[in-house]
Amino acid sequence: MENVTLAPLDEIEIDPWIAALPKADLHVHQEQSPRLDRVLAREQGRPPYDWRGWAERLMAENAPGVARLQHIGVVLPDTLEADAADATFIARVADLLEEAAADGAVLVEVRFGNDTILRPAFMELFREAEQRVQLRYPQLRAEAIATLLLWLDPERIERIVAGCLRAANEGLRGIDLLYQPYDTDADWTSAYRITERAAAAGLGITAHAGEISTANIAAALRAPGLTRIGHATHAAADPRLLELLAQSGATVECSLTCNVLIGAAPSYGDHPIRRFVEYGIPVALCTDDPVQICTTIGREYAIAHMLGLAPAELLGLTRNAVHAAFTTSTRRQRLLKELDDWYLLS
Repeated sequence: MENVTLAPLDEIEIDPWIAALPKADLHVHQEQSPRLDRVLAREQGRPPYDWRGWAERLMAENAPGVARLQHIGVVLPDTLEADAADATFIARVADLLEEAAADGAVLVEVRFGNDTILRPAFMELFREAEQRVQLRYPQLRAEAIATLLLWLDPERIERIVAGCLRAANEGLRGIDLLYQPYDTDADWTSAYRITERAAAAGLGITAHAGEISTANIAAALRAPGLTRIGHATHAAADPRLLELLAQSGATVECSLTCNVLIGAAPSYGDHPIRRFVEYGIPVALCTDDPVQICTTIGREYAIAHMLGLAPAELLGLTRNAVHAAFTTSTRRQRLLKELDDWYLLS
């Protein structure tokens, strides 16, 4: 492996071939306030919040693991009142999509937490953002999924789940599970009931697990309909879990920079991505919270290349993502054909 001493906030030069490589991001959160801050900062002619400084303080002042993770999503540089306007909502979603598309992304799945999917005309507004970005980057496809924060009040969770089931008829593609406790074993009883309903409605299922410890990986893999798992970093430390993950066929949503910054992996060189690949576990590269952790999907692919993944392997990660994507069969087949065509012409 090369550049194993690369720091999570280092600026890196991206090889032109890697820059041109078609990419996909299946695990990127909406980052509502940070994205809103970016949009409003441009409109108001002011600098946005200093996330690099925030990330440097996060690593300097907090131990790796839960102590750092609990700070993600806490800083709200802009209040959310402005997000009530449809035009602003479209602009911030377009900001996320355009950032990825500018790095060569052909597919992005955006995760919307809290009550966002209950917003009137949510899917219509999401598609408007997608179409806006496609005017400049016609290769981009985008899908929306809902992140369910299972520690919320049960009545609120039920409203969100019911909203997901309704939105499935309007183009919502999947759900993502977040729960507490995260670093020790949680009770998955209610989660399994939710995933049964979601899978029956045709929604894809993914879950965060294994980011901070080995807890919840096996439980997540038992969720009805689950085909992907977010992070799973600590599965590599347990041969039994590694084998279980491989047998499940689940795709790992791998976020290199997030894992190193939070401390799920001690360094890029120590990240288990290569072990996953060598074990035959499908991996997709993702950004997670790119504004807060100061990365992009292009940077994630460049770092994976520095860690020893050849260009053909990187394109294979994009194929993995397309195969695992919560999208229509028509979009999937078109994307796979476009990847094949790009490879033949590159």
